[in-house]
Amino acid sequence: MSDEVKREKITEFVAGQNVFTSNGVSSVKVTRDGEITCLDIPIQSTGIAELIDTFKEKAPTPPRKQQMVDPDSEVGKGMGLTKKNGVWMYDLTDPDYIKAKEEHNSNLGIAVLLKGLAVAIKNAEGVLVEDRAEKIKILKSMGMSGDQFQQIINDIQNLTCWSEEEKTHFLG
Repeated sequence: MSDEVKREKITEFVAGQNVFTSNGVSSVKVTRDGEITCLDIPIQSTGIAELIDTFKEKAPTPPRKQQMVDPDSEVGKGMGLTKKNGVWMYDLTDPDYIKAKEEHNSNLGIAVLLKGLAVAIKNAEGVLVEDRAEKIKILKSMGMSGDQFQQIINDIQNLTCWSEEEKTHFLG
């Protein structure tokens, strides 16, 4: 990134313009036969925020269970209790909830990846793949590591977010 940020003054919003669309590359490290190679993968931000909002609405919620809370405990003090009381609390340790949350987060990551990749995904015959499940199968078969997956997701999300360094350096 250069030290100079291009500035563009917006005086109006016109329907159909892609004013907020961002694109770039995610530079992913691979090592082949001991040699490091950097893969520059085109990425885009279009539709990511809406996708994340949709997933938030469908996020699993932990079950609630009633527990006795002592007024001297941290929770009791936070609630302003004066005597031992039964309260409904979320059980964040519930195994079914943990499994559902992990699955939800994994599905969100995959959805962001598929939406944010600005490259075609084709099958072995070179035919463009439209089916989501088939795209996932192809990407998994290519040997993408968890770190590579997370890096691409972060790079997609960072297309439209200022880092602390950028805020300090460019925005003063």
